[in-house]
Amino acid sequence: MRLKIIVNAIRCKNCLSVIESVDHHDMKWCTCGKVAIDGGTQYLKRTGLLEDYDELSYCVPLNE
Repeated sequence: MRLKIIVNAIRCKNCLSVIESVDHHDMKWCTCGKVAIDGGTQYLKRTGLLEDYDELSYCVPLNE
């Protein structure tokens, strides 16, 4: 099943910044620099350790 990305966002567990990527190649870093997000509604890309962020993205099934 393919998914459509509605919101591409994470929360850094260290600095509590919520960062959202809204466009393709729109890389954003949290304020402490431990995690980053990229991809907008095209793809989900994370930089940093999995244990350093909470996933806040929202996706829905793509009707094909």
